[in-house]
Formats: sequence, C-alpha cells, structure tokens
Amino acid sequence: MFAGIPATGIGGIFYLALVLFMPFKEIWRAMKGESSVERWMFIASRWGLFAIVVAMMWLQAAIMKWAMGSDMSKFMTAGAASLTGNRTNSLVGATFYLGILCFVSVTVLIHGVRVFLAIRRIFAMR
Repeated sequence: MFAGIPATGIGGIFYLALVLFMPFKEIWRAMKGESSVERWMFIASRWGLFAIVVAMMWLQAAIMKWAMGSDMSKFMTAGAASLTGNRTNSLVGATFYLGILCFVSVTVLIHGVRVFLAIRRIFAMR
C-alpha cells in the first residue's frame, strides 16, 4: 500500500468514515430518545482524534514534501497521476485518493459477495 502517511490506508479511511458518520447515527438515536450526554462527549472525543489524525497527516506530508523538494511529480507518476491522468503536487491528496479508491473497491466487493451469497442461498432453498 502506501508507506509513510497515516490514515491513507484502508484501515485509516475506514476509521475516518466511521467517525464522520457517528453524529448522524447519534441524531437518529436522539430522535428515538436513546441518546445521552456521555455518548455525545464520546463522539466529540473521536472528532478530536479525527482532527489530530488529519492534521498530522498534512504535517507529515508537508515535512516529506520539504525533504523531497517542491517538485513531487517525479514521485507521483506511478500513483494517483497514472490513475487520474493528472500530475499532482499534493502527496496527501494523491495517497488519500488512492486509499479511498481501495476502500470503496473493497467495500463494493464485500457487499457484492454478500448479495451473491444471499441470492445463492435463496435459490438453494427451492
């Protein structure tokens, strides 16, 4: 996968996606009367960690860009530039884009297999 930048792999993006959707689930629970202040405090603490992870991702990318020089195109040709056709100067953008692409691909594959097995099970019962 990608070495060096945190939160750009499948696990990091999965964590970020879960944190992004936590308030929506809690709003649903609040509408049903199941929410509490402690749950909202927990969500706020996860959003704090989310902000720290994103800030550290950008900081580490800035340090790596400074260490490698300002022309990132020579390092990015085999990554996101080859998929999108565009050259980029953003190390975080390129690795985050590829991580999201991998995450979406794995998620679609998992749900496709789940649907396939459910259909197979339905037809096997007949």
